[in-house]
Amino acid sequence: MPTENWLLMIIADEKPSTVLIEIARKSINRGVCYVCCLSSQAEKQHDIFREDIDVREVEIENNYLPGYEIMTTWHRDFSEGVWFAMYLAWHEEQEINTIFCLNAGKEDSEEVILELINKINQGWVPIDKK
Repeated sequence: MPTENWLLMIIADEKPSTVLIEIARKSINRGVCYVCCLSSQAEKQHDIFREDIDVREVEIENNYLPGYEIMTTWHRDFSEGVWFAMYLAWHEEQEINTIFCLNAGKEDSEEVILELINKINQGWVPIDKK
């Protein structure tokens, strides 16, 4: 994992809470500035990040918290989440220089992500389904 100016794009499916908690703790300790949670456990992973941040903010435990707000989002639609991480994720206080993708999913998503990146680079934009 990077240690500064980075966005975590995490893919989580069918993982126990202990794994999701450990991912959140390690990411925060390494200075993540933005987290985009994708796939079926996206909302749960997002909530775990927010809970850990909240605990650190009130200093119940003496844990590291960077001097800036950590932004978090969750996306059930995988393609839209990747597009969001690449084009819309922005941090007011930290320039995001690196997108780090952590696949904690049940399937290998590397090919799908590479195809999506190529598609996005060619101008693909998700369509609003409303």
